[in-house]
Amino acid sequence: MIFDIDYRSYTWKNKDEISLYYSIAAKNSDIILGSREEFDLTEALEGVCSSDEDSAARWFGYGNRIVIIKHGKEGSVAYLSDGSAYKVKPFPVKMLKGFGGGDGYASAFIYSLLQGKSVPEALEFATASASMLVSAHSCSAAMPSAQAVREFIDKTKPVSGEVIEKIK
Repeated sequence: MIFDIDYRSYTWKNKDEISLYYSIAAKNSDIILGSREEFDLTEALEGVCSSDEDSAARWFGYGNRIVIIKHGKEGSVAYLSDGSAYKVKPFPVKMLKGFGGGDGYASAFIYSLLQGKSVPEALEFATASASMLVSAHSCSAAMPSAQAVREFIDKTKPVSGEVIEKIK
């Protein structure tokens, strides 16, 4: 199971309710994706972890295999249960809006895994999709095709360099 935390305040009564249900979903997931703030909400009832690495270790204890913690325009960090970790930078784009990137990231990451790509390849594809979405005016209508993402990577990567760095 894949859990994209994707917090929306208007759908919950209070933060305890959020933490309860998010933590149940997270404990039963294989992959969790979310922002640092979303992980803090998920962990609130059991105690917020002091670092991304501590959060990953907590969820690995429940059997998760991949934990991705997003930090907006600063990028993200992906932790794998085998002990490896990857720092992911966004591709350089002119950001037009601060929403939509997370949905593009999650959908592109999942798509890539289903296509048999490695985790680093899936992360590159995900950050490319997210970068494309935050540089467009709309969300759903601007969701890029797989071909458009590949073309964006091919065009942008020679200029921007690698966006994935293995840190562990």
